[in-house]
Amino acid sequence: MNRFQVTFAALAVPNFRRQWIASTLATTAFMTTFVLVPIVAYQLTGSYAASGFAAMGNGVGMLFLTPLGGVVADRFPKKPIVLIGQYSTLFVIAGTGVLIATDLITIPLLFASTLLSGATFALTGPARQSWVAELVPGRLVPNAVALQQMGINIAQVLGPTLASVAVVAFNVNAGGVYLGISLVFLIVVPLNHILPRTMPKVVERRSPRRELADGFHYLRRNPRLRILWVFWLVIVICGFAIQTLMPGILDQEFSRSSDEAVLINAIFGISALAINLPLAGLVGGRLAWPLLLGTAILMAVGLWMVAWAPTYGLVLILSAVAGAGRSGVMLVNQAIMMSNTRPEYFGRVMAFVLMAFGLQSITAPAWGIIADIIGGRETLLLVGVIVVGATALMFLGWITTRRLPLEVGTAAATVANASAQPEVETEPRTAPSPAYSPLFAAQVAPIVLMEGQKPRAAIPSGD
Repeated sequence: MNRFQVTFAALAVPNFRRQWIASTLATTAFMTTFVLVPIVAYQLTGSYAASGFAAMGNGVGMLFLTPLGGVVADRFPKKPIVLIGQYSTLFVIAGTGVLIATDLITIPLLFASTLLSGATFALTGPARQSWVAELVPGRLVPNAVALQQMGINIAQVLGPTLASVAVVAFNVNAGGVYLGISLVFLIVVPLNHILPRTMPKVVERRSPRRELADGFHYLRRNPRLRILWVFWLVIVICGFAIQTLMPGILDQEFSRSSDEAVLINAIFGISALAINLPLAGLVGGRLAWPLLLGTAILMAVGLWMVAWAPTYGLVLILSAVAGAGRSGVMLVNQAIMMSNTRPEYFGRVMAFVLMAFGLQSITAPAWGIIADIIGGRETLLLVGVIVVGATALMFLGWITTRRLPLEVGTAAATVANASAQPEVETEPRTAPSPAYSPLFAAQVAPIVLMEGQKPRAAIPSGD
């Protein structure tokens, strides 16, 4: 295989390709609203804190309902759940657009719209990503995760770019952009309708509370998953602080319109896509952990450089560094984490992964309050310091766990065995369930299901 074939291997599976297109388009719509919410809120109030509060609704819904969504994803067919979520998102986006276009929008109503979006994503996001895992062979797990994250980054380019062109170049207000992106679902929903309806692996069904507790116990008792999850929480909470801070920084530090924050987000997306192309072919190998640490440091340095930048032009240029680092560390972290998860826990582990976006939205007002007190630039510097500290602890965690055996039934074990017994499977089959990512969402990267695996045994292996 040449490098191109390695990078895009999972897209050779027709059903995964269709789902990837639908997921990327849906994420584009979500990413557009994600970057518009702080802008609309800041224009209504002129406050950093209000920008964070408006986005907090996503966090409330995701934090409290995502665990339930993970249980549902591991127990029920994915297709109906995904379709319900997409129809609901369509109505929320279109309704918010009408409120903005008619000047009826308020901070409480904006909060309510993000709350509904967050609740919908929390209940359906794990199912959407787990469904992907049933569409590809087990050997493609790391690659499928990387490609799904790449889809998110494409959405990060398309969403803010289209929004910036509409708002800045054609003077379309945010309400018009909302209404325009709601039309994306006229493509997304039919694509998902033609995908197969699959059933989850037959397991003993218990109460949701017991299933959720079992999923958390699995995450907690696995040293690799535990440290990766905690690191993921810090990266997401810190990485998206710039969304809350940038409208105010542009206005107060550079006397630029807060609308131009969409340009920063577009640059984040372009740089993210650029770094994901090489990373997609490397996340299944021995370089994965060093890449995780390296991209985290790149993210921190990028945030410091943006905070230091003396001119608006330099902010635009240096945002590419922060965007590449943030996307890179998220892609590699999810790939390692889901590659070390057994299929029957994919939905629940993904639910705990997605909870990070809920925490990020809830903590967004805190970044805003700090910025109102000490300034936007200073707050961005603080965010970078926190990322460096977390990376140092992650390095210690890697050193501690790197020689532990891999768990049979995980993609990591499958890849480790491939060199000794190359996999001959050529067609995907319907099987268990995994998880994604996503994205704010969303953000998230789907995983693929592995087969022919025993649930608990472990085999010795390297990293």
